[in-house]
Amino acid sequence: MFVMKKLIATLSAAVVASAGLLSLSACGTAEVTYSVSEDGTYYILSGVSGSKSALTSYEIPSSYDDGVHGELPVQSIGDSAFMGTSLYRVSIPDTVTRIENYAFAYSKIGSVDIPSSVTYIGYAAFASCTALEEVVIPSSVTALGPYSFAYCTSLARADVQASVDTIYIGTFMGMVANDNTGIYTNTKLTEIHFPSTLRYLHRESISGNFLTDIYFDGTENEWQEVQVFYAEERAVEDGEEGETEIVTVYLDEEQTIEYFSVDGMTIHCNDADLTYSGGQIHITNK
Repeated sequence: MFVMKKLIATLSAAVVASAGLLSLSACGTAEVTYSVSEDGTYYILSGVSGSKSALTSYEIPSSYDDGVHGELPVQSIGDSAFMGTSLYRVSIPDTVTRIENYAFAYSKIGSVDIPSSVTYIGYAAFASCTALEEVVIPSSVTALGPYSFAYCTSLARADVQASVDTIYIGTFMGMVANDNTGIYTNTKLTEIHFPSTLRYLHRESISGNFLTDIYFDGTENEWQEVQVFYAEERAVEDGEEGETEIVTVYLDEEQTIEYFSVDGMTIHCNDADLTYSGGQIHITNK
């Protein structure tokens, strides 16, 4: 059973209390809510109520006391905690290990320093944060959810140092002007950095951007082993009529070259640069 306690914060973009729990503003009030974990060992920043537009800056405390369970560390930013708020700046302490699903989605976050204590970033955690300009995902992160940074249309640089082997669907998906859908969005992501641990890249994980450069922290041979994949629904062989299953499909070598050739992309490895153009790879050794 979660025990809840509300912190009433009168918020401002200008003044933030040193304890990180209160901000002052003439814009109204918002309530930052904390809950105790099921095992009673830590707190979860669970949400914001009141005037979400008033919350523009917040310093998450490293510990909290709800008056019942005593002082415990704040270890999680919960599902949808800051979703839809006007939060532009946030300070995350190094006690936090998890940023849950939709935690900052649709907020106005412009910058975020993810501490090296964080190991998990959930589904759509920063989706549609259209003011976010740059992000560094530390090597401590071992799970990076689908759509975690999707539709961040001001994102110009993403440095993925995370210790992950798979970049899933929509992780850095952008939005490009399309006459058919009526969507007109300025997508700024032109370069991205991937760790040497990368082995699987969903074909729609980085789509919708104008990417020209990928910096891969590994060798040419390691990059050549990265497999581009997608999921497809197919009829079950020897199954009942209408029975389907989801299967993982991997692009073959020719399809992979064509995939990276679309934007004439260059992959910068530690020992060589690979430029994809006209259905061919041009390799320049360093």
